[in-house]
Amino acid sequence: MTMSTIDYGILATYLGFVLCLGLWFARKDDNSNEEDYFVAGRSLGWFAVGASLFASNISSEHIIGLATDGFRTGLAVGNYEWGACVILLILGAIFVPFYLGAKIQTMPEFLEKRFGKGAKFYLSIVTIIANILVRISVALFAAGLVLENLFGVNMWVGIIVLAIFTVIYTIYGGLKAVVYTDALQAVILLLGTALVSYIALDKVGGWESLKLAVQASDFDLVRPASDKEMPWVGLVLGVPILGIWYWCTDQVIVQRVLGAKSIHDARMGCVFASLLKILPVFLFVLPGLCARVLFPETDAKDIYPVMFNNLMPIGVKGIVAAALIAALMSSIDSTLNSTGALVSLDIYKHFKPNASNEQLIRVGRIVTLVVCAFGVAWVKVVMNAESLFQYLQQVNAAIAPPIAMTFLVGVFWKRANHAGALSCLIGGLIVGILFLTFPPASFLVSAGINFAISGFILVLVSLMTSAPSEEQTNGLVWSQVSGIVEAETTSGQRTAFRVMACSILVLMSVLWYSFS
Repeated sequence: MTMSTIDYGILATYLGFVLCLGLWFARKDDNSNEEDYFVAGRSLGWFAVGASLFASNISSEHIIGLATDGFRTGLAVGNYEWGACVILLILGAIFVPFYLGAKIQTMPEFLEKRFGKGAKFYLSIVTIIANILVRISVALFAAGLVLENLFGVNMWVGIIVLAIFTVIYTIYGGLKAVVYTDALQAVILLLGTALVSYIALDKVGGWESLKLAVQASDFDLVRPASDKEMPWVGLVLGVPILGIWYWCTDQVIVQRVLGAKSIHDARMGCVFASLLKILPVFLFVLPGLCARVLFPETDAKDIYPVMFNNLMPIGVKGIVAAALIAALMSSIDSTLNSTGALVSLDIYKHFKPNASNEQLIRVGRIVTLVVCAFGVAWVKVVMNAESLFQYLQQVNAAIAPPIAMTFLVGVFWKRANHAGALSCLIGGLIVGILFLTFPPASFLVSAGINFAISGFILVLVSLMTSAPSEEQTNGLVWSQVSGIVEAETTSGQRTAFRVMACSILVLMSVLWYSFS
């Protein structure tokens, strides 16, 4: 089946609206101030923060990759999604007060305040490289596959056109344009994927029919230690580490929180995103498992295009196509904007401290364009990955443990110092690269081992060197968090966050128990 005129009309309408929305924000806000451009003038409400957190995380390779892994191994890959529900609450409860209290614009800037310039430059460089070589390239490749398999568009033509399309409103609109287009894209994404899941499950004959058609273990989220894809040891050790790194310390994600107009809005945005992250198991992973019943002879890599072409009726195809492209653009625009912020604020501004707002914004825009070009060029490298989602997780598992350890120990242990942090970051990266090249176990278990090694290095070196000054820890350690929160929020706001967070934790406990 091919796309109908109605489907193309729906898709074109969506793309035109997103572009107009992004350019409208570019025109509405002069973005002459670096804070306006990179953190939306700290004006974002909880809905915009939460929707953008969700949309920035969900890219087209995320949807296709989760469906592929659902087809291959069942629902266990959904642990990444449900783990995020808990980690987002940690972001809101622990890290948000420090980030907003310190008035930072980037994650490396926080490390500089807590540990010094060496830690800042390490995180800036590693994040920039990862954005180019992993995130942007993988998202663009997934988009190219979607356009080629769904619309018959040459993959490279599709990649270049969509890259240009996304770059336009990202460059001119800044974070505010990115966030509000993300909010729209989140709605389209949820609608489109919900239709895919409903139709796939209906074709199988419903939930009970699906359970009879596949193995019982396909529904288990908690797997035995011998499981190659998601052993319970990896679930306990690796998933939380990757989650803390990604959701609590990564510039692409946390930049939305930094744009919140208050600690309360940032926290409730985390709660909203946490609720949304419950859905991907049913909207992204479940259709892949259904497809195993409907199209058992299909290669796992091709399963999403096969579902699209064989299951989606006229009109629905246009919505689903818009959802996939929305996922692409929400991921790419977030990564591009955050990379521009890192280079402009953490590197360029360091060497030119007297740079004007106009210069910083100009550098951010140039970097956005250059980084996107490098991402397009790197697509050839990721084309050979067996699973795009697994490729992402394996690379992340190599770089995440020392970064997550540095932030956690830095917040909870006042004695941690610059020498310990820098030794941890560099030593942990070396171990991560070695484990990526010569894995001693599954990448999730390897991440847990690296996390422990990184922590040992940080503590040992910190104890062997002088303690940090009071100035370096002021307002940046756990013992001071209650004062920051109480100064910036009301008693009712604090109670609302606690009630919502506890309710989500109870719900997640019930869900995990039901699927184990």
